[in-house]
Amino acid sequence: MIDLHCHILHKIDDGPQIAEESLKMARACYENGYRIIAATPHMIPGTGWMPSTDLVKRKVTVLNRSIEKKGFGIKIIPGMEVALDPQIPDLLDDRGLLCLGESSYLLVEPPFQQLPPRWEQIIFSVLSRGYSILLAHPERCKQLADKPWLIEQLIETGVYLQINWGSLIGSYGRRVAHTAQIMVKNGWTHCLATDSHGPEDLDPTEMQAAKDRLINLIGIDNFELIALENPMKVLSGETPRAMKNTDLIGRGSKARLWQFWKRKHKKQQLSIS
Repeated sequence: MIDLHCHILHKIDDGPQIAEESLKMARACYENGYRIIAATPHMIPGTGWMPSTDLVKRKVTVLNRSIEKKGFGIKIIPGMEVALDPQIPDLLDDRGLLCLGESSYLLVEPPFQQLPPRWEQIIFSVLSRGYSILLAHPERCKQLADKPWLIEQLIETGVYLQINWGSLIGSYGRRVAHTAQIMVKNGWTHCLATDSHGPEDLDPTEMQAAKDRLINLIGIDNFELIALENPMKVLSGETPRAMKNTDLIGRGSKARLWQFWKRKHKKQQLSIS
C-alpha cells in the first residue's frame, strides 16, 4: 500500500519527537503492508508550524538513510499537510510548499469546524496554477459532516478526497465514523491514509479491523483502488479513478436521502436570512 498522509518526521510538528520513534513508525508501516510513505508535516500559515521545504527534504533524506541501515524496504517521500488558507496561492508562487513526492498534488487540510470564507476561490486559485488538491480527512470537518452534499460539491470543483483509517473504526467519534461510511458508500473517496502521528496509531490489530470493515462495505476492488492504485496515480500526476458503485444504500433511497438533506439545508438558510 501507499500512505499519502503521515506525520513521520520527528521534532517538526505534533508527530514523533525523537528519531527512534520515526523509525518505529516506519517499521510499523512496513509490517502493515506499506512500501511508500509521504511525510506530511503540518504547514499552517501564521503559526509555529511553517517548516521550510528544505528542512522537510533534509529530514526525509536522513530518515531514509536510517531505514536503509535497518534493512526494511520502505521509502519515505516529502510532502506537507497544508491548512486550507487564503495564503496558499502566494506560498505556491514563492515555492514555499511541497506537493506529494514529485507530483503536482497538494495535500490540503480543511478546518475541523467549517470551511473558511471564500473557500471556493482558494481552491480555484490553486487549480488555476496547475496544481491538484487532495483534501485530507474531510470526514473530520463538522460542517461537511452536517451537510454531506458539500462533499459532493467539493468533488465537482475538482478536488480529490482522502479519508483516514481511524475514521472508519471510531477513533474520532461516532459522527466522524458515520460521515466516513457515507463517503465510502457513495464513492466519495479517492485515497485511504493513516494520518498517523506515532507508532501507537499503526496498531496492526486495529488496522486489520478497519481493513475488514472497509472491504465489507465497499469490496476488495474498491479497497485496492483507494489504498494502492489511486495513491500511485496521485504520485504519478495522473487522475484518480472513481470508486465503483457500491450500491449499498440503493439508487432510489439514496436520491431521496440527498433530496431530504438538501431541502432541510434550504429551510435552514431561509430561516437564517
